[in-house]
Amino acid sequence: MNIANIITAICSLLFIMIGADKFLFFMDPPCSLTNSIPTIVWKILGVMQLAGGVLIWLPSYRKYVSGFFVVFMLFFTAVHLINNTYDVGGALSMAVLLGLLTWNPIFIRGKNS
Repeated sequence: MNIANIITAICSLLFIMIGADKFLFFMDPPCSLTNSIPTIVWKILGVMQLAGGVLIWLPSYRKYVSGFFVVFMLFFTAVHLINNTYDVGGALSMAVLLGLLTWNPIFIRGKNS
């Protein structure tokens, strides 16, 4: 197993977890933007994150999914900061991991790549 697969697994798990939380509300504390974003937009974001958690495993889509969600996570980090909220750590750390998958430097490709 190479580092890219480990990063993919971590991002997939996080996508599925935060996407499912948009419907099941099991994370505590909840996202500080929950009350500022319309419910339909919240659900659409959840579906996008759940889809990202699945599609990131498909090698032909991985770079597109990770590239899209780098921008997505950075955008919502900015939204958090504009709204003076505190819970940006998850979005920033995912943006970094997804950025590595998008960039795909030699150290994460593995020996056989």
